[in-house]
Amino acid sequence: MVGNGHTAAPLVPPHIARDHPIVTRDYSLFTLAIHEMVESIAGWLDDQVDGATIFGPSRFGKSSAVDHWLQKLLSERHGGYVPMVVWSHLDSGGTQSVGRFYANLLDASRHPMAKAVRSPLDRQHMLIERWMAMAAQGGGRFLVLVIDEAQSMTQREWIWLVELHSTLEKQRIRLCVFSVASLQLFDEPIGMALSGGAHVAARFMLAAKPFHGMRSVQELAYVMSGYDEGTAWPPRSGLSYTAGLAPMAWADGCRMKDQAAALMKAMTDELPPRYAAPIEFPMKTVAQACRHVLLRVAGGADWRDVTSPESWQNIVAGTGHKTLMAIVSAAAPKLRQ
Repeated sequence: MVGNGHTAAPLVPPHIARDHPIVTRDYSLFTLAIHEMVESIAGWLDDQVDGATIFGPSRFGKSSAVDHWLQKLLSERHGGYVPMVVWSHLDSGGTQSVGRFYANLLDASRHPMAKAVRSPLDRQHMLIERWMAMAAQGGGRFLVLVIDEAQSMTQREWIWLVELHSTLEKQRIRLCVFSVASLQLFDEPIGMALSGGAHVAARFMLAAKPFHGMRSVQELAYVMSGYDEGTAWPPRSGLSYTAGLAPMAWADGCRMKDQAAALMKAMTDELPPRYAAPIEFPMKTVAQACRHVLLRVAGGADWRDVTSPESWQNIVAGTGHKTLMAIVSAAAPKLRQ
């Protein structure tokens, strides 16, 4: 309810399709951080590194990069299909068993019998066979395993992964394990070695790269131009998200990319007191703020009003930006700069 007792208008206008990607948030804009992630992983593959870590604060766009871009761009760079399994590690490792571990990896590998009742040894055999078949499908003798939310992996799970890695090595299949984590515990290799997990550290934790947020107006403008040029709805319609949702403003020459400086200032002004991390901003704030602007304009609001400095400030504040950046600041000592 708003102050005068009337119900506030819904953000999503009735005439906008409920399956529009801006409504469902099922889209991903290409960023410099995604480019850097792909280049790092491609380099590690070229160098035959067994494992490495991409790390960065929560909500900076790491999972979106993995889900929407990584396999496509790696395959393009590789010059052919790159066999890849993406495992989103959601289990609370405390009750994890080796059978459940294999079942989760079978599910991530889209094995048709992933949920069938089998012994742990049978599941291991099924997984090895599946991964060997995927490696063969790629035309080479390697397979990429990406572990998203890898910060919740337990040492037992890492040791089970070493066993899988060794088993595949005997079959002359190279398993490349890339961890995507919300924090980079840069002393993890040493900690693993001291606690008996030296094989884990030596195989999977010797290289790491940060996943950055938006660091400049130019970078932000490039990302926001995706709403103007790199998107289309309905598919193949030729109408970008901006053109489709704000046709009158579009005809007047209004573009989301031209709002980068205003959004960057709003995000900077909304930093929490005593912010102690690098000045770079999460894709969550960018995407949520841009969504709000486009849907407001689609609902009949004036472009100039919605994109005024005061409006951007209010929109950014409404995304939870200050709280998220306070969390980023608190975690800064654990992040390798």
